[in-house]
Amino acid sequence: MKKTENTKRTVTELLGVKNRSLIGRIRYRNLPRHTFIYCRSRNIAARFLADAETEGFTFGDGQRPTAKEYSDIYSLHDDLTISYTGWAGHMAFRNAAGNIVRIDYGKYIAGAPDYQVVLHRRGPAGEG
Repeated sequence: MKKTENTKRTVTELLGVKNRSLIGRIRYRNLPRHTFIYCRSRNIAARFLADAETEGFTFGDGQRPTAKEYSDIYSLHDDLTISYTGWAGHMAFRNAAGNIVRIDYGKYIAGAPDYQVVLHRRGPAGEG
């Protein structure tokens, strides 16, 4: 039986930039999307924060991710920062269409192919 190599998925990959050295030269306004990270439990949030810290991410105020409180949804930025999402971010995560990427971090680190959260839209009243 052939042994398979277990490759670890990284937080940086979620930015959609394959070459990490390019990240410092790209500004957020040039990215065609906004990336949200969904953590369905405190354990997954702790794992996300630890993974992000290991890869050099910080919060906008410069603090280490593991020094911050847990949340269910985070916003990921190309300048290797993370931010909490307030009510507007939660609304965008749940309702906004367009260039928004929603990642279920628990599925992502488990290697599931369906780690991207897809919204199911309902039609106008009386439809669907």
